[in-house]
Amino acid sequence: MPTPLVVHIMTATLAPGDAIGNYIMTLKGLLTELGCRVRLYADHVAPRYRLQAYPSAAYRPTGQDVLWYHYSIYADNLALVESSTDYRIMDFHGVSPPRLFTDYNPHLERLCRLGIDALPRFRDHFDLCVVHSEYSRQVLQDHGFDHIEKLPLIVDAARYDGRQDEVLSAWLSQLPYLLFVGRIVPQKDILALLDLFAHLCSRRPEVALLLVGGRDLAPAYQREIDLAVERMELDRCVLFAGHVADPALLASFFRYARFTVVTSEWESFCVPLVESMFFETPVVIHRVPPLPEVAGDAGLVIDKHDPGAAAELIDATWADDHARARLQRACRRRARHFTTDSLRAQLLEMLRRVFA
Repeated sequence: MPTPLVVHIMTATLAPGDAIGNYIMTLKGLLTELGCRVRLYADHVAPRYRLQAYPSAAYRPTGQDVLWYHYSIYADNLALVESSTDYRIMDFHGVSPPRLFTDYNPHLERLCRLGIDALPRFRDHFDLCVVHSEYSRQVLQDHGFDHIEKLPLIVDAARYDGRQDEVLSAWLSQLPYLLFVGRIVPQKDILALLDLFAHLCSRRPEVALLLVGGRDLAPAYQREIDLAVERMELDRCVLFAGHVADPALLASFFRYARFTVVTSEWESFCVPLVESMFFETPVVIHRVPPLPEVAGDAGLVIDKHDPGAAAELIDATWADDHARARLQRACRRRARHFTTDSLRAQLLEMLRRVFA
């Protein structure tokens, strides 16, 4: 029998509820299905994964294996990529612009700047690059990379498996609300979202805004958000749910939202858009790339710098059952591009091409 391909998957931080972490666990499962032996490594491993992943220092190249590295920020384990003799794949998730952390988190600002500055250095250290959007492909091409493959960044529907939290669902089903899911950091431009929401509230006073995501990475930014909520007198209709990793809770938040709204200053993909489409909840997105590419025809494209016009479009669609039904049908169609089956098929095709 042929010797199974050994794939070492490495990242900076492996944690549950994180988009990259969820993708890595799905990728591990699919590669195992395809007959590979998979080992996980990270510089920082969350307690939940300590029995499934090794510290990066445990990686030992053989010259016969694959090192599949997830690049999203500068990390110490990038030194292992430079010295590895294995076939090296960079799974590129994009690096947040450092300016978005200026005055908020100097540590993350530094790591993002190092991550961007180091990219050209690794042009000759990776044999293949994987991206999940045409925007990310262009970023790598601008840095001189070639041999780029595109794979879907997916929603693993098995995580949800029809579950929801019954108590939370009973409450949410009675609440007209917009939803945001993601880390509450400057990149997501929550201040622009609040401005848009304030304009919508002038048209629909009954509407709430639910923000699901951790608030611990940029404390100064959180204070700006709290002051903005107070200044706009939105205290009673803006609700912070904190970090939520339980799929049943997330399913409830997505299922009953009227729209999921993303006003990010920068993204390289944005998994919550795909999750929202999976639950047939239309999305509202700022026109920054690659959000329109990811959403396709399943959402409303707005200019967050014109919050009045954005609120008017949301309000008009809210009241138009036919328009909303069209968006929900588009969600169903679009979500099929980001399923485990889609990733499995494209992953197998890529591996056959690369490793014959």
